[in-house]
Amino acid sequence: MTDHQIVLLPREEYWAWVRACRDYAMKYGVSLTPDPEAAARFMPPEQVVTVAVSPDGYPAQGDILDWFRRNHPAIRVDPIQAASPEELRDALAVRLGSDDRFGSAAKPFTLQWPTDYPVVEQPFGVNPDLYRRFNLPGHEGIDFRAPMNTNVYACEDGTVFVTSSGEDNHPYGIHVRVQHRDGYQTIYAHLARHYVGVDQKVGRGQKIAEADSTGNSTGSHLHLTLKKAGATAAGETHFPRDIIDPTPFLVWPGEQGPPPVIRYPWPPGKCLIGVHGRADGPLQEPDFAAIQQARVEAVKLTSSARPEDVNRLRQINPNVFVMVRLFADFRNRVVRSDEFAAWAAGDMAQFYERGVRYFEIHNEVNLQIEGWQRSWQNGREYGRWHMDVMGRLRAKFPEGLFGFPGLSPGADIPGQRADALRFLHQADEAVQASDWVGLHCYWVSEQEMGQAKGGKGYEEYRRRYPAKLLFITEFSNPNPAVDPATRAREYVRYYESVRSVPGLGAAFAFVVSASANFPHEVWRLEDGSLTEIPGRIGGRTFG
Repeated sequence: MTDHQIVLLPREEYWAWVRACRDYAMKYGVSLTPDPEAAARFMPPEQVVTVAVSPDGYPAQGDILDWFRRNHPAIRVDPIQAASPEELRDALAVRLGSDDRFGSAAKPFTLQWPTDYPVVEQPFGVNPDLYRRFNLPGHEGIDFRAPMNTNVYACEDGTVFVTSSGEDNHPYGIHVRVQHRDGYQTIYAHLARHYVGVDQKVGRGQKIAEADSTGNSTGSHLHLTLKKAGATAAGETHFPRDIIDPTPFLVWPGEQGPPPVIRYPWPPGKCLIGVHGRADGPLQEPDFAAIQQARVEAVKLTSSARPEDVNRLRQINPNVFVMVRLFADFRNRVVRSDEFAAWAAGDMAQFYERGVRYFEIHNEVNLQIEGWQRSWQNGREYGRWHMDVMGRLRAKFPEGLFGFPGLSPGADIPGQRADALRFLHQADEAVQASDWVGLHCYWVSEQEMGQAKGGKGYEEYRRRYPAKLLFITEFSNPNPAVDPATRAREYVRYYESVRSVPGLGAAFAFVVSASANFPHEVWRLEDGSLTEIPGRIGGRTFG
């Protein structure tokens, strides 16, 4: 391991801490400092900063380990929990007694999460039908979510022993192999580029590469393989070439410390109370009454609405947020991206002139009725279609903020719907290129409202896109057996539950009214009378 080491000590009672380090510092020739910035600047990037982690030991930095993660992620930090100089002396004495400079022998072998995204795209051992052609009983590693050019981190301390530029047509493409203690090796595959060389020492959590889709890969991600010398011969694994399952060794993101603070392009701390406008056409007079009674803060219109509706909504609430979904009829025909952009531009211009800036491009694009299997065959094709539409509209409306549309949530329904998460993964490049991301949350029971497959579907999107502004562009309970009073109470609880979720811009209930097709979800009936929903929402007591 590297000899570039400095020990960071608390400033208060500094000389007592120094005395506790005397024997250790003399044996290994390390420097000491009470200044975190000086420690970070001390030596080359592969240095080690051994930190005496004491409660309130670094008041200017707060959580000192989190401070290093945020400000100096390339530095290997060797923490020693010590509430006093005496505890530090005892911990260092254990290291000295076993000649274990960094206390590695006392630490179990674990793997830090290697990307910034807490999502596994493909677990270990699955899909044996795909991998038998490579003489493997299943997927030989773990695929982590890692969009193109995002960071890849070393999972554990070690030494790089292979770097590949991908020129040899290896299935892993550009990849890096790291040797760790106790015979363990990690392989980081399908990279865009790497920043390490052979024989270089790397530290746990150090950035070593950026992700891509090189080699035998479809879609940007990080593939991680773990090996242990002799594991196959010893019968510790049924995989060849000493490949073992990394899953038991992984430290899941929640166990690695607090997540980074992300600044979303939206006023902090308030997900707006929203409703989807009339499902088929302009708002009608009773719709405005429902919106006013519910004290709505955000309205989503379709581009088939009247632009004048924006003016009327602002008379009810001068601060109302208005979003517009760009609409076209996709049934039984192919719609090219240039055609959609041309059709949308005319409608969009009138809303744009009235100050509307947030536009959703189409809707539930994983449904056959909305273009799947005709205008595109999968998420990847839709992604290309989506980016072409965005490019054309951005050229005409430079201040427009374009959203990836909400998908119909759920699994495959043959001939009707493509699996939502697979479609989303395939369209990842387009999602990343969008200004914001829409999603739909539906449930049919109060229990399902609190589950990931229902009302909390936004949690999966947040894991996949931690830095993206999200909008719940549709939510509802469409269960015909649920009476309006129960549905109204659920909606109030749902609005309250998402009110302070970071990075959620607004939640739009579906739907204020419709001439047909949604009799159990409307806020007002076609005779103009209001259901219990707007009154119950308007009577909410949370801020």
